[in-house]
Amino acid sequence: MSMFPRLLMLISLALGVWGCATTEPVKVETAPVERETFFYVGAIELPLKSSPEPDSSIVASVSLNDRVQQLERRGSWFLVRSEDGRQGWANDRDLELRPISELYVRRWGVSLRAEPQKSSKSLVRLRTNDQVTLLEEKPKGWVKISVPRTGKTGWLELSDLSLTKVAVRRVIRSKSGGTASAATEEVVEEAGTIPEEAPPSGVPSLLEPKPAAAATPPAKPAPAAEPHKAKPGMFEPL
Repeated sequence: MSMFPRLLMLISLALGVWGCATTEPVKVETAPVERETFFYVGAIELPLKSSPEPDSSIVASVSLNDRVQQLERRGSWFLVRSEDGRQGWANDRDLELRPISELYVRRWGVSLRAEPQKSSKSLVRLRTNDQVTLLEEKPKGWVKISVPRTGKTGWLELSDLSLTKVAVRRVIRSKSGGTASAATEEVVEEAGTIPEEAPPSGVPSLLEPKPAAAATPPAKPAPAAEPHKAKPGMFEPL
């Protein structure tokens, strides 16, 4: 092959390589993908509203840790729908990004059950504000919990739990007579009131009326001075 055809071939190859290197890639436009947003109910029982207003009517209700999907947003209100189709408006303060697991017992003396029913065996009596860990949920309002204070695991109704500690007032009542040191004391807790401490036994309250001071007997009158007696002969004539 002569020199001239070879030169033309080399020039053609060089132009082809340069053209491939400078060609811009073809841009393919795709529609943006909308991601679904989900929340978890952050209230023991959450009523869903018919409109994004606090005073609007209730159209449905969801429970703690129910997973709901966001459909629309207006300010701090979200239109949400549960997995079983319940739909309504909820405020963002009652929605969480993750399920809640730490709760507190609402009232004194509630029983931890072996099974999710009231007729089941009582495992232990719980105290107000016992912290519990949520393990499992049942559709009929029962939850399986563990209680670190007692080391027990069992079932409790969801309505007996609270998201935060409950304010209680301790009232000390005497069961038997006698002195304060010998009396048997009973501690009663009343939920939902401001904490208040009973005054120590034997110490009078500042608000109690003070006992009246003992009456001072009137002073005895001083005996009257006896009249001065004249001596005999003092006034006799000289």
